[in-house]
Amino acid sequence: GEAAAAAAAARRPASDAPKPRRSDPRRDKPRAKKGRAGPHPAASSASASASAAAAALPAATTLHLPDTRAFWAAAAERVPAAARYDARRVEAAARGLEGSLLVAPHDRVEWFLALGELMAIGDEATRRHADALALLPRPAPMPVAYIAQRIDTDDPLWGWQVRHAASGQLQGFVTLTRFTTWSADFAWDSSSRESGMPSARLSNARLRSGEPYGVDPLSHTTSGEGLAEVARARGVDVAELVNLNKDLYPGINSRSKLLDGTRIQLADPAVADLDADCSRKDTPRTVAARTRLPLDDLLAINAARFSGGLEADTPLDGKPLLLRDRESEVDLPIRGVERAGGAEPPPPMPKGKKKAGKAGKGRGEAAEPAGLRQLDEDCSLTALLAQQERRGDPTKDGVQWTRIAEVGLLASLGGGGTLVRYALQRLKEEGHYHFAVCQATLAAVGFYERIGFRRVGARARYAENREGEWTGYRHWAEADERTVAEFGDTSYLMALDLREWSAGPALELPVADEYPAVAADAKAPDLRRMSYEGGTLAYESGDGVVVSLVPVADGPPGSEPELRMDVTYEIESILSHRGTGRKLEYLVRWVKWPNPTWEPWTHLVGSDDALRDYAARSGTVVTWQRSHHKQKE
Repeated sequence: GEAAAAAAAARRPASDAPKPRRSDPRRDKPRAKKGRAGPHPAASSASASASAAAAALPAATTLHLPDTRAFWAAAAERVPAAARYDARRVEAAARGLEGSLLVAPHDRVEWFLALGELMAIGDEATRRHADALALLPRPAPMPVAYIAQRIDTDDPLWGWQVRHAASGQLQGFVTLTRFTTWSADFAWDSSSRESGMPSARLSNARLRSGEPYGVDPLSHTTSGEGLAEVARARGVDVAELVNLNKDLYPGINSRSKLLDGTRIQLADPAVADLDADCSRKDTPRTVAARTRLPLDDLLAINAARFSGGLEADTPLDGKPLLLRDRESEVDLPIRGVERAGGAEPPPPMPKGKKKAGKAGKGRGEAAEPAGLRQLDEDCSLTALLAQQERRGDPTKDGVQWTRIAEVGLLASLGGGGTLVRYALQRLKEEGHYHFAVCQATLAAVGFYERIGFRRVGARARYAENREGEWTGYRHWAEADERTVAEFGDTSYLMALDLREWSAGPALELPVADEYPAVAADAKAPDLRRMSYEGGTLAYESGDGVVVSLVPVADGPPGSEPELRMDVTYEIESILSHRGTGRKLEYLVRWVKWPNPTWEPWTHLVGSDDALRDYAARSGTVVTWQRSHHKQKE
């Protein structure tokens, strides 16, 4: 990974050890955003694996080795000495967290020391959730780099760990912070196509019009059959299926066997999603009335297709409107029972709506259709968010939305709803924050809806010169705005107005002042995976990622140092290179990552062994001189 910057201030006296920040976590001033220590080998994966890096790590002063060793020894005394247990055998927490207790870590150091447990419980919670609901596709757990860098960058940072009262084993955790944006151009917006909200509202409208949930007439999700069998079952010529899917699945042919869960296109969406009944006299308003779709959302997804502009009463002259925006749709995981013909129970209805009684009896409205998502349908919640106070510089400390709290990290082996409600009740009771937001993983959308969150929209412009195109906001995606397109899709942002939220009965959960002793399993490895080397404590994930907590001083001389996380990835080998000088790049194969990636030479500073090995194999001589990289062949 990238080497630490050269020391910019005199070393502090040997008696001074690095100290974590200990002021009130909910009133603490924001920290400068940390730069990425190394390249992210999963650059093309979803945004759950994204990094929060934006700028180079500030000039650092690393403390004397004896100081850091003493500091880590003192820090380790605050938490259990080891965490030897198997996450697969941890007892699930009760729905109301009976038999569990909460521990509020004092600072980032305690969160860092528990990083191995956080990873193990996060992975296990994802596995149990996917198994219980037979979700397809199976959701991916949070990567270690994402968890580590959220703990490092979120400021202020507070939250709770849920531990079994008897065994002390971790059962869940939640972190909260102040909502912060890092984009030069950011806007709360649920009206634009880029936000994804018009597409979501159109999906809800189709469900209200009777379209069956989880059924797409233009595609087929396989379950053991081959392409020829799909063609026979759906009455489509197999050659046509090959032609429709050859770009999605290179090499597909009429004899192809397909993995379970493969989505096969049955028709061309660019044609099938057009309004087939369009006439020359139609306008967007008449199409909306005929199709029972919201007019404003039809205008939003079709505006770019009409160069002369598109208004509600613009004559279409026979040019059909697009009735569905598949490019912006979110493909939520589908329960296995739904594939067998069942349906997901609908999420709770918004406040004020009631279900109809049996056989048409009762006074309330009819039950809403299965699969309906809770959205900011009228854009009112988004408008309130846009009016909130914010301050800061996106190129330095970020823009802090002072009245908006964010649920940063969440995982639970049961009782997750109670844990989040407890956290939100504390926010509502204190009164400082008026709103809570979260970036929901697609498998957790229904969970947050049951608590009262609704999806909202936002967009941003990612470009150094602020002249780029507006796109859907990618919260906590790659902050290198030049490569934002490589890092996932538009975030599924959800929000809740704490002032209007029906919090339910007050939750009183046991909060311990100290960590309970952790019952050890002699046959299990220590989940902590901590090692002390070179003056820092490091967590080794076992999958090629190493997270170190490094004391640095980025303030004026004499100021107290901070602890910052440094994420690096282990190189398996260097395969090739291209370019010269500042444009020199290496093709790197990473430990336990499937695909190699091209990386600029600056990402390999300090990786001397790998570079020497590549030089010996390829005949390329690489030398390092100060901050300049020279190549000779």
